[in-house]
Amino acid sequence: MTDTIETRTPAQHAAAEHLRLLTAADLDAWAALFATDATFTFPFAPPGMVTELHGREALRAHMRGFTETFDARLVDLTYIATASSQVAVARGKLDGTARPTGKRFQQDFIVVVHTDADGLVTRFDDYWNPLAAVEALTPADA
Repeated sequence: MTDTIETRTPAQHAAAEHLRLLTAADLDAWAALFATDATFTFPFAPPGMVTELHGREALRAHMRGFTETFDARLVDLTYIATASSQVAVARGKLDGTARPTGKRFQQDFIVVVHTDADGLVTRFDDYWNPLAAVEALTPADA
């Protein structure tokens, strides 16, 4: 299936817009994708890192750190079929640079997105490899 706005389910659209707006650092528009009481999880986060956020404002504050730290672009996004138009599973890849070190940042991920009847994200599970971020943020001389 060709990925166009017309062929996406509401949850797939939310997943694609999440990535487009986050990599563009448009956090106001990005936050508007989420219900006010949305939950965002990072199931693979290592000890000491945030594993779950609640509420649109907490999400915006946390993701500000991502946009300030990484200059990334989406290079691949594939949807995996689900039984509900309000649930999307997507596999993708980000490519970019860690701003503090200038090192390349590559991140493969899988996301699971749940939306409500209005298409707002109610739950977002972000399965990513934190070691890729750690490596990109570690200075070359460390």
